[in-house]
Amino acid sequence: MHFYDIDELNGAQLSEPILDYCLQFVERWHASDAAIIATDSGNLIASKQAWQQHQLELTNLRCLLAKQGIELYAEGVAAATTIRTLLHDADARRLQDTRDDHLNFDRTQAQQALEDIVQEGIQLNASDIHLLFLPSHATLSYRVDGRLLRNLRRSREILTAAIAAALNTHSDDFHQVFDERRLSSASISLSVRSQHGVQQVRLRTQKSPTRDGFAVTMRIQRDQQVAKFETLKFPPDIVAALRLTIERPTGLVLVVGPTGHGKTSTLAALHLSVPPDLKVISLEDPIEIIQPHIEQKPVTADHPEFNFNNMIKVALREDPDVISISEIRDQATAQAAYTAALTGHLVFATMHAYDAFGALQRLQDLGVSLAALAQPDVLRGIVAQRLLQHRCDTCHSAAATDCASCQGTAKQGRRLLVEYLPMSDDLRTGMLTGNMIAAREQLEQQGWQGLRQQLQASVQQAVALA
Repeated sequence: MHFYDIDELNGAQLSEPILDYCLQFVERWHASDAAIIATDSGNLIASKQAWQQHQLELTNLRCLLAKQGIELYAEGVAAATTIRTLLHDADARRLQDTRDDHLNFDRTQAQQALEDIVQEGIQLNASDIHLLFLPSHATLSYRVDGRLLRNLRRSREILTAAIAAALNTHSDDFHQVFDERRLSSASISLSVRSQHGVQQVRLRTQKSPTRDGFAVTMRIQRDQQVAKFETLKFPPDIVAALRLTIERPTGLVLVVGPTGHGKTSTLAALHLSVPPDLKVISLEDPIEIIQPHIEQKPVTADHPEFNFNNMIKVALREDPDVISISEIRDQATAQAAYTAALTGHLVFATMHAYDAFGALQRLQDLGVSLAALAQPDVLRGIVAQRLLQHRCDTCHSAAATDCASCQGTAKQGRRLLVEYLPMSDDLRTGMLTGNMIAAREQLEQQGWQGLRQQLQASVQQAVALA
């Protein structure tokens, strides 16, 4: 029996009696993975569970097709999420044809539509869900291993209703009327079925207007155990160096890299390495990984009171041993982090920078001089990291567009490249004299390997394997 994906069925037409029957079925069995659909072209499609447990309803569908004068052409299997998406899109088109005013989409269906989107994202192991709302339709994409996959055309009305309903009923920090043209961010909490049972998921949602619509990006934040450095595949020598650094009571440790390359996971691993008799206060915008063993405080970067600069001052008055800052974004936060390290605290923070030496330049741009950082016991070390895509072990080729393992991308999973730049006499000399090029050359002559060399080696290895 043929397995259909959503691209094969997108835009399928259904007669009204069949659409009503199938909608009633999926609403009745919404708690399971049973779903059925029959198209005007004579395709009878059901989820695996429906084929196994709902033969009576499938027989009824065959009868409905016959009553409509539609000859049964083929029978097949599709994911329940795919079938529900097709039914909801068809229902939205029907309602749009009969209404000129705004679509009042059923809240239960709207919630199901969002849950199906998130469920598919979890199945793909996606980190983010991207929705773009255009005047006539919406597009749906998933970020998987750093790449955007499945630029799917979807019903604008359904996805708008789904986002609005979720923000209004499943968010504890959305306190405004839903408006497509307003900039907003919030968290959405959902219970989503997966192959491991019901899973609690938080969606960190950012909504912003575009030229002719709006965009929504949702970061999938799963309930997860905090990973140790070894689980994250950090090199043993860097793990040892970091743990030695954490044993010192003061100083600044930076984690740098682009968005989506694991900085938050590394920061959580640093927290996990702190001895349990020390107090860790983590200031986060947003809180992404729940860590019960530390004190996590939500921060809003542009809030007049709960911004990073003010919250660092609050944390310093609460007798911390370690202060962690989810991201240094501006001059005030950079200065506050430096001051905290200078006044006898161990400080962890992330930044956006290309590599460790780029982080030093970035701190200079934010008003913290190299001479200030070079003072004893201020800067302890900088971790810079990248996640590189793996070649798919199943198909090994971009020509295999139907590979289920990699969704036809020839890439599957990512591996970590990491450099660690500890404070040393050579680095301190370079920072005080301003000759960072000489400092880098001296370190490389001593065997230090930065991201640049590791990336070059990875490219050469990939060429050799091609």
